[in-house]
Amino acid sequence: MTDHMTWRIKLRSGNAALPARVPSEILTGKPRFRNESMPDEIGLLLPTNDGPRHFIDTIASKPDQFDDAMVGLFMANPFLNIPHESPRLQKAGIKWITNLPSVGQQDEDFSLQLSDVGLDHDRELECLAQFRKTGFKIAAVVTDVIDAKAAAAIEPDMLIVLPRVAGFAAGFPSSRQRGAAAQAASDAAGQAGWSGLLLGLGETRELDHERQWPDTLDGLVCRPVAR
Repeated sequence: MTDHMTWRIKLRSGNAALPARVPSEILTGKPRFRNESMPDEIGLLLPTNDGPRHFIDTIASKPDQFDDAMVGLFMANPFLNIPHESPRLQKAGIKWITNLPSVGQQDEDFSLQLSDVGLDHDRELECLAQFRKTGFKIAAVVTDVIDAKAAAAIEPDMLIVLPRVAGFAAGFPSSRQRGAAAQAASDAAGQAGWSGLLLGLGETRELDHERQWPDTLDGLVCRPVAR
């Protein structure tokens, strides 16, 4: 399965309030175009992959091999057929779904253009809500306060705060930048009545230094690596 990536998940240790059954990783497609100057988090947003159906074909062909993984799908894709794909994912043992990659990661101007044609973050949330109705637990990827408030309305089990494309302009965003974004998203979702797990993007070397994680986070999602 070398054409796909994993994003390792680690929850904060010693917190009895955290649920026991959270996936150990997120499974997504891998960018066709890869360059050392372009992070995979950004490359995954380019329209150069085979789409969600091909990705789900791979998962469905190996039942129960990925039952400890959350599956990330590009849900702004108008060809994503949820009534057809949900049973296939469930048969493969998948229990968690997330909107990764997300159009919310795009720069604001481009996000507005996508919104004009209905391919926006709201569409992703509608798809997540449909997946929940079919029995999945859902994690909503958000980038800012507006996204977090909107996500709170569908009551996701988890929020994952990711930086926008612009946040990578000077390299991987600092812990301070990521912490501020996570806190803002947490506050906005909390004010909207949401309560659940809050995860943020981190690097593998940060996994063993929980004291340095932003206090608001319940865990980290590691940067993707090829499986």
